[in-house]
Amino acid sequence: MLKEAAYRHLLSLLPPGRYPREGGAADGMVRMLGGVEGRLLEELFALLREAFPHQASEEALAEHAKARLIPTLAGEQPEAFRARVVHARTFWLLAGTLSGVQQGLLVAGYRAHVREHYLDDPTLWAEFSVWLWPEVTAYISDWWDDGAGSWDDGTPWDYTLGATELRRIPNLIRELKPAHAKLCGLYYTPSPYDAWDDGAAWDDGGVWSPDAIQIL
Repeated sequence: MLKEAAYRHLLSLLPPGRYPREGGAADGMVRMLGGVEGRLLEELFALLREAFPHQASEEALAEHAKARLIPTLAGEQPEAFRARVVHARTFWLLAGTLSGVQQGLLVAGYRAHVREHYLDDPTLWAEFSVWLWPEVTAYISDWWDDGAGSWDDGTPWDYTLGATELRRIPNLIRELKPAHAKLCGLYYTPSPYDAWDDGAAWDDGGVWSPDAIQIL
């Protein structure tokens, strides 16, 4: 398509009445030049795609990550890594803040509740805990039965946390948290966010979540 478009464009540059005879030598020359231009445009468009992390190839995305000082995390889902690279500027602007930690975890595929413990005890001014609810089902492995929280709602009831989660989540939080802050508790519940505390009756058809497990 680009080859034909380039050919038509080159013809349009010729003076009126000077179009080469179709199939002739001059027409063949214009078609050849159009083919060269079309291939160059294809290469240019491919390079442009690589210039934007949201559509770059994995190799180019890794280079974008290096330029933005975004580390790779063992076991991270490819799209979660891409999202962190795409939103790198937001991470830098919010780095070391409560909203930055929550936004960073959300982009990585988790809803999060962060509790700063100075609210309970002023002497714990640098300590905080995090509760996580994954929004990516691939983060959870070895579901039991049909993985239902209320027996039949599609959420995990009995589960085994993926081994990579145990390494990846603490590393991710360390990248996001304030330098002085200390993570003293990390809890993980594979169910919809806040389902256990929605103020509804236990048998109203909502989610009956499994207990959170403590990672840290």
